[in-house]
Amino acid sequence: MDIAKNVKRNGKLNSRQLSSNMTAEKEDQTYVYTGPAEYHSLIGQIMAALGYIGGHESKVAGAAIQLRRREDGRWLLSCTYGGKTEAWQSEAVLFRSGHERSDMKDCLLHWHHRFTGGPQSPWGTLIGVRPTKLAHHLMDRGMGAQEAGAVLRRSYGVAVPTARFIARMAALQRPYVTDCRKEAALYIGIPYCPSHCLYCSFPSRLIGAARPSFLEAFAAAVEADIEDIQQLCMDYGLHVRTIYVGGGTPTCLPLPALRRILKAADRAFSPVEEWTVEAGRPDTAADDMLCLLRECGADRISVNPQTMQQSVLDALGRCHRVEDVYRMYEACRAIGFRTVNMDFIAGLPGQTLRDMQENMEIVCQLHPENVTIHTLALKKKAPLFHHPLRQQIPPSETVGRMLAVCSQGLQKAGYIPYYMYRQKYMAASFANVGYALPGYIGRYNIEMMEERQTILAAGPGSATKFICADGHSLKKVYMPKDVDTYMQVLRERMKQRRHLCSIIYGGED
Repeated sequence: MDIAKNVKRNGKLNSRQLSSNMTAEKEDQTYVYTGPAEYHSLIGQIMAALGYIGGHESKVAGAAIQLRRREDGRWLLSCTYGGKTEAWQSEAVLFRSGHERSDMKDCLLHWHHRFTGGPQSPWGTLIGVRPTKLAHHLMDRGMGAQEAGAVLRRSYGVAVPTARFIARMAALQRPYVTDCRKEAALYIGIPYCPSHCLYCSFPSRLIGAARPSFLEAFAAAVEADIEDIQQLCMDYGLHVRTIYVGGGTPTCLPLPALRRILKAADRAFSPVEEWTVEAGRPDTAADDMLCLLRECGADRISVNPQTMQQSVLDALGRCHRVEDVYRMYEACRAIGFRTVNMDFIAGLPGQTLRDMQENMEIVCQLHPENVTIHTLALKKKAPLFHHPLRQQIPPSETVGRMLAVCSQGLQKAGYIPYYMYRQKYMAASFANVGYALPGYIGRYNIEMMEERQTILAAGPGSATKFICADGHSLKKVYMPKDVDTYMQVLRERMKQRRHLCSIIYGGED
């Protein structure tokens, strides 16, 4: 569709209106959609990529999207930005039958660019979480990195540096993307934390509020979940290559409860090529806990300070000292973890460019094998969304400079960017990027992010994803996020998982 021919503009922006609308957008990032329910998810995905939330709000929103059928059967898409006053409107008739979804996306992205007056997104029309996944599909057709990058530029409007970055990363990942449908990863979800971080929207429970008897029952349920997956693997010839224990904060569980869960995985699947545990909160990682992880087979551990400035940690509700991060890191080295990962977030409230420079200086001194740089994604369910500290989130220009400092400093120190993903409501057009020293690339991160391997999942909030025969599409079974509900319906979900597995693998030798 030629947008220039098919868009009707009902108003023009002068400099005063542009400034007013950009302010409205910053203050009220909500949208309202009116139209067929079948397109609601698509519109929501597009608007989330642009930083908007909502879809059902009755109040005046920052954007209003309407989709309806005309008498001639064609779709009419219209959008209003800026609310009731000094609104900017556009509409388009979608002429290309069979391409309505693509044209809706192109229109909304184009209109948002015109409304804000800002530069085009370096991602072009890519709005998904996994941009490298598209590059892999192109490479499956025999393309090299250079040719795949050219397609990203030509067909999706991706900026040259971004297209090159995506294609090179996908090429680096190719040896880790398995073609064997019988190979799988195991994910174990433990949704408990010692406290709620201000920026986090994950529905975790506070460990201090849980009764010991309940935690014992929870551990028994996850153990049964793992044992069922073990039997599933035996029945259908699946082989677990990697294990990832995430949360929440798994290491906040009492030692006996976590031991029961980890020992179940150890009995069922050891040895594996890679076993990761998120031990991100130093206040939960005493030496006996770290020793338990190594005893059960974990060889990759995440030490996640998020930042190394005490004032920022205190404001975020992280109940540990900067000194605890150093202590934990040294303990991980002494106990013998092969790979240590450290997570940092760019764009935290009150964070400065100098803070991020200091973080990277510390990383380069410690020299962990993996470093992951996240960008703050402000989500509606996170306490920060309605907190006064929201006003102290640095502007996107500053966040961009922070990410540049990270990228330049880490690559200069020998780290290679090896996986990436984007998030809804992330500042500007940024991405989370994982870096690794040569020889320490995390296989699970690639397989999980590119969705090229079956993920068998245990625990509340986990999602089992079976790879279908085409090697790309997925069949999924979700466990409830609520712990009580998970324990109540576990047997039923086990049956669903087994039934789906029988459909996917039942006819294979």
